[in-house]
Amino acid sequence: MGGTSAAQPSQPASQGHTVIKMARTRKTLPIRSSLEPTEPIPSQEEALGRNLAAAFIATQQGIGLDYARKKHAHEPVGEFWVSLARTVIDHLANQLSLPPRIPPTIQ
Repeated sequence: MGGTSAAQPSQPASQGHTVIKMARTRKTLPIRSSLEPTEPIPSQEEALGRNLAAAFIATQQGIGLDYARKKHAHEPVGEFWVSLARTVIDHLANQLSLPPRIPPTIQ
């Protein structure tokens, strides 16, 4: 009963420093330094057309917008959606700037 137990350290804590090792080694990830992207960057009209098409599909099928965009991302954007996007962009660019909205005060 008077001996040291296995749970007690054999050396006093003041003599040495405790070294903690990592449970597993860290993995280094490669950095890609490609000058050209693998896929071409879509134009503003194409990106807006894709979003408008995804919103239409999501509404018609009763699914979420994120799911519709993910599900149909591989499909090409039709000319209808691109022309609709051009119309929206032109309309917003030509619209008169509205005065800033003043938030209501809470009483």
